Amino acid sequence: MMILLEKIQNSKSVGYFYTPENYPGPGMIEIDTKTGEVEIVELSAYDKKDDYPYFANKARGIVKRLWDSGEMPDKKFVAYG
Repeated sequence: MMILLEKIQNSKSVGYFYTPENYPGPGMIEIDTKTGEVEIVELSAYDKKDDYPYFANKARGIVKRLWDSGEMPDKKFVAYG
């Protein structure tokens, strides 16, 4: 399984679009920069199709780890099994 994270650009939001399994229709994860809280703003089409936020929760955890480490790359590909 895989998730592609792409940093939100040209916006007041801090966070990432996440695309599971190269499936069209990314979701969005945002970070509250004051508290460090990470929330799911929009489910991906894949998560909506399955009616379960599996990839959204995975993406939220990855983004939280990135924020906590201070590493916020423009793109991040994560594969896991």
